[in-house]
Amino acid sequence: MTERITFQWYVGQQLASLLPYRKKGLIFGHQVCEWAAVVPMAKAAFSLGCSLSLANKSAAEEILTESVGDATSLEGKHVAIPPPWRTAFSEAIQYLERGREQSHSVDTVTFEDLYPELMSNKFKGILLTPEECVGRVGQWVIPGLVFGVLFPEDALSMLKAWATQPGEWKDLGVGGLRFDPSPLLSSVEEAYKQAQLIYEAWQQSHI
Repeated sequence: MTERITFQWYVGQQLASLLPYRKKGLIFGHQVCEWAAVVPMAKAAFSLGCSLSLANKSAAEEILTESVGDATSLEGKHVAIPPPWRTAFSEAIQYLERGREQSHSVDTVTFEDLYPELMSNKFKGILLTPEECVGRVGQWVIPGLVFGVLFPEDALSMLKAWATQPGEWKDLGVGGLRFDPSPLLSSVEEAYKQAQLIYEAWQQSHI
């Protein structure tokens, strides 16, 4: 049996592989991706976590329990706290609770309400390597799982808005690079199915 890659990094690899990479300098150098394209993938990772929690709560809690040994807060700091996962991820839970309370949305909390700092102009010029993209995307799976388990009604409303958003190509402002952040889904049920398939593929990957 091979060592199991954690679920969040498995998802990070899958989603980051879809990003529009380019050569730094457009002609030469390492491959990089603009922050503006990474943010929608972070949202997709969060939404996938929500989807799995709503479709298969026991699987979500299994992943959260397994992740406690390498628990990471939303600020990227390692948390040396033993299980249960609600204790280990207490900082993440408090962050989500504050975001829900401070939400500016009328009908439902949005990903942008929870994490307004991700949309800040201070990140606008950041270029990430493929390896960095995997880490940045994968780290949002756990908060999504937590949100789906603890706040299922809010997670469902957020998921509906995300899964049914229309496609729209956006200019990233660099070399004419454009990116469509829509998830290519037609319903919440499809999001559930996709999350379950990724979960099953992850389980099979270490057998």
